[in-house]
Amino acid sequence: MVKLLHTAPIFIYGPMAGYALLAILAGFYGRRRRSLPRWFWTLSLLLLVVLLFDGAAAGLLYLSGARPRRALHLLYGVLALGGGLIQYGLRPGGFLRRTSSGALTRDQVLTIALIALTEAALIMRAWMTGADVGLR
Repeated sequence: MVKLLHTAPIFIYGPMAGYALLAILAGFYGRRRRSLPRWFWTLSLLLLVVLLFDGAAAGLLYLSGARPRRALHLLYGVLALGGGLIQYGLRPGGFLRRTSSGALTRDQVLTIALIALTEAALIMRAWMTGADVGLR
């Protein structure tokens, strides 16, 4: 049952497409020198929750003895979770920006775009290293 949750398409394609969309949106807003809208951070939080849920399923699989054949699958998963936490923490008033709760600068918005693009790539790589090998 947990394996079915971990490999469900919504946990693979949802965050991958969501972070790609966030990268495009943040790039657009950054190039236009506009602040990111509030719903951007709501979507970022939703994607992080999906990643955390999938990570919890992966952790349960690992603790039950299931191991991916490639250790890189674990690395990409951990990096994707960390990147999601970093991106959400960089929101105005977030836990990584406690001293500055004002609007993000253009460079900061473009950095958010780069983080979101990296997130999408990490999730894609995790899927690629896990899809062809399955769990043993």
